[in-house]
Amino acid sequence: MKKKTVVVALSSALSGMVHAADSERPNVLIIIADDMGYSDISPFGGEISTPNLQTLAEQGVRMSQYYTSPMSAPARSMLMTGNTNQQAGMGGMWWYESTVARPGYEMRLTDRVTTMPERFKDAGYATMMAGKWHLGYTDGAGPTDRGFERAFAFMGGGTSHFDDAVPLGTVEAFHTFYTLNGKRVSLPQDFYSSKAYATQLEQWITDTPKEQPVFAYLAFTAPHDPLQAPDDWIAKFEGKYDAGYKQVYQQRINRLKALGIISDSTPMPHLALEKEWQAMTPEQQKYAAKTMQVYAAMIAYMDDQIGGVMKTLQQTGRDKNTIIIFATDNGANPASGFYYGSKPEFWQQFDNSYANLGRKGSFISYGPHWANVSNAPYANFHKTTSAQGGINTDFIISAPQLKQRGGIDKTPMAVYDIAPTLYEFANIDASKPLKTKPAIPMVGVSFKRYFSGDIAAAPRSTYGVELHNQAAYVDGIWKLRRLVANGPQANMASWGLFNLQDDPLETHDLAASQPDRVKRLSSEYQQFADQGMVIEAAGKEIDYLGVDPQTHRYIGLDPVSQKPVLQAAE
Repeated sequence: MKKKTVVVALSSALSGMVHAADSERPNVLIIIADDMGYSDISPFGGEISTPNLQTLAEQGVRMSQYYTSPMSAPARSMLMTGNTNQQAGMGGMWWYESTVARPGYEMRLTDRVTTMPERFKDAGYATMMAGKWHLGYTDGAGPTDRGFERAFAFMGGGTSHFDDAVPLGTVEAFHTFYTLNGKRVSLPQDFYSSKAYATQLEQWITDTPKEQPVFAYLAFTAPHDPLQAPDDWIAKFEGKYDAGYKQVYQQRINRLKALGIISDSTPMPHLALEKEWQAMTPEQQKYAAKTMQVYAAMIAYMDDQIGGVMKTLQQTGRDKNTIIIFATDNGANPASGFYYGSKPEFWQQFDNSYANLGRKGSFISYGPHWANVSNAPYANFHKTTSAQGGINTDFIISAPQLKQRGGIDKTPMAVYDIAPTLYEFANIDASKPLKTKPAIPMVGVSFKRYFSGDIAAAPRSTYGVELHNQAAYVDGIWKLRRLVANGPQANMASWGLFNLQDDPLETHDLAASQPDRVKRLSSEYQQFADQGMVIEAAGKEIDYLGVDPQTHRYIGLDPVSQKPVLQAAE
């Protein structure tokens, strides 16, 4: 189907949602992008053509102050459960001496929490997912173990997007694999991640009886590096980024101002984008421009595949009663090169010549300067940090009962609010026990009545998050932020304080001038951390050794005793 036709079909589908009967159980479709910048897509000021997401935004609501986690797996654990990432078992992306074998740091979803697919399945929904799981690799921790009846899942954190499935680095190799309904599978030669995920979901939606509602999760691995896309989509952006970092960045800032996300009076970060571009040779500039060209192609092709899923909803008669959510797991990724200190024998296998960039066999990232462009207006701090550029990402919702459509709402919302919101839309009792062991109550709150116009007051006034001592606590217009530059040195990192109303891009730290406010907010944060099972990351990082064949739990290497240690048990 041509792109224009998909957009028209999507517009028609979403406009029909308004007339859906309230008594019908809504279908649910959650779409997640991986490592995408704040202003990459057109609904948030981007120049990358994303007509299907643009139409979704115009028929729905954009939340410009949507908060998530600094990294992928913790964000997905909060999304799936309505709990903090520690309560869900994903307290870290790796262990430290202080967190290894501790509750909250199991590195998989635990039975302390209940997942959305478990609750929707219990309510009679057909539950299905296609894409990135990243919430546990061991036996009993996969998507079909946690409520998905059908699942085509990439189990790891990142891999090449073609059938070779090359891991991000040597350490990643032990969990870089795909499963279909819990069993490992190989990939066909014509495999490309975004196409494969969307096509599989379309098939399962089509195969589901019309009278049965659907809970579907489409978790793209795009645009996570390595940056790769089909040749014809890369060609669509030929020359688009030849002018360099500054021009594209400024164009995005202008569009963000036109959208009202930032204003003319917003203090801007100090960047040296033009200086960095001019410091490169013409050949280096040409190479850098193509990395962004490939990145843009990944996002545009992802949008095209989203259009195909929307068309399937229309063809199956589900378009008039479907809640659709699009979100990003964390901010843009500023990485350059390979992961986890991989040695030459790993990276020498790739052909990163200019002609091969973005193709199978290449392995490229676009680096920190394009990440600043991608993450505009939140430059300088990105993925892995608790700055706005790490945790304030895109969110779009379209639902049958939305009162306002097409606008941009600046009300704060959190990733762990999605589950309780969807439960209320679907009339699911989230307090109902599904297991013998009671689940921890959710920390998220429902936005259903706010979106429906039944209440005017914002459901959320505070938000807290922590990962590897990167911490943030938002209370109204105030944000407390702790950044840790090198390793888990929490005691050496002081709190920063920012007024997000006057300074949404965090350019002026007010902590020194307002110590009383810092003291009060840090006390509130500590209450959140205690409830959320946060443990301060201290000591050395614990290296992975693999998976214990008998217990099916992860094994790490204790840096002091040099003996293997198992992950936490519940």
